[in-house]
Amino acid sequence: MRIKLILIFFISFLFYSCETDDSVPVDEYGAVLLGSWSRTDVIPSGGSEGDYRYFDMVATYRFLSDYSYSYTIDFYGFEDDDPEEIIGSSENTGTYRVEGDSVFIKAMINTSWDKVFQPNPETIDLNVEAYGSRFKIVDEKLTLYYISYPADAPVAAEISYIRQNP
Repeated sequence: MRIKLILIFFISFLFYSCETDDSVPVDEYGAVLLGSWSRTDVIPSGGSEGDYRYFDMVATYRFLSDYSYSYTIDFYGFEDDDPEEIIGSSENTGTYRVEGDSVFIKAMINTSWDKVFQPNPETIDLNVEAYGSRFKIVDEKLTLYYISYPADAPVAAEISYIRQNP
């Protein structure tokens, strides 16, 4: 019996000691989030696959040391037109807090514009309830884990952003 317990302990120790976690430890101040994190998505636009034109959408989170944040989405021109031109933008600003491995974001203001439909920036007060996402940072990649709500049921989802140079 004693040998079995020692063997179980030894195997358990080996199992847990082989597990690695490359994530950055989270402190109570959220220092690991400070800075800018971006992702780029190529978006199709058109009535059917034959009509699709593609444009880039760049989404960027900025977390500042005063616990303010911004989340900006810039839309760039179509690849067959002027892909370097920003043709629209939307920015949420507000505050954030970190609790363990979760970040809680409170959007307070949105400013947006669109080259064709709304060329003058419009700002609206949001002041919505804070929403939370569990997060992990590995190799300069921030991954947010959250629940999305499609029409039929909640779905666990995740999205990743790459740390930008200051």
